[in-house]
Amino acid sequence: MAGGGQTRAVTAPWIVFCTDDFPPYCWNMPGKGPAGLDVELVSAMLERAGPPYDIQQMAWSRAMVGLEQGRCDILFGLVPSEQRFRDFLMVGPFRDGEIAFAVRADNPITFQTLDDLAGLTVGTTLRNHYGAAFDNATHFTRDPARTDQLSLLKLVAGRVDLVVGDRLALAWKAKQEGISDKIRFLATPLSVSPHYIALPRDRGEKAQRLEAARQSMVADGSLDAIIQRWRLTG
Repeated sequence: MAGGGQTRAVTAPWIVFCTDDFPPYCWNMPGKGPAGLDVELVSAMLERAGPPYDIQQMAWSRAMVGLEQGRCDILFGLVPSEQRFRDFLMVGPFRDGEIAFAVRADNPITFQTLDDLAGLTVGTTLRNHYGAAFDNATHFTRDPARTDQLSLLKLVAGRVDLVVGDRLALAWKAKQEGISDKIRFLATPLSVSPHYIALPRDRGEKAQRLEAARQSMVADGSLDAIIQRWRLTG
């Protein structure tokens, strides 16, 4: 997917890496290419910043290696850490990610702290981490599935008490499975994490342009409008 402002003809495009399989944030839509909330947010910031750009999708692990080797100008969707702030130029945050619990619609379970999960079975997804406190807790049972969709189907079938995952991703996948009316989300999230755009440390001028565009779109509400539309419609 390519885009850009008026300088496209005379300026080399910025190379943008992202994952190809994390709907509704970023995935490859057959016949259309990169799609998703994060794709739309980052594309809007790049359009405001002005450069031409080329979005290339791949497995997340390959994209991270590309960032580390400087083979891209931008990789978006990173949760921050001290090491990442040392290794890369981090622009953002451009959105928050909420890790939430879903339960069956008729289940009266509530959640405020991890103590509330005592004796329950929580559906998780293989290879995902949900924070040290949750991952290391021993007073509830974790029941991993290969995908969020399978975890949600376990929930509807009564095989787990709750499912944990990214709230918007779970809602999107429940809609795809036709079970949105069979689940509800608990009001208190497990965690809320800011998401950033990373650039190699030698791309300082590009980072400054992108951050200026981000701040402008935060100030005029443009980014939030995109986020709210996706929350309502997916």
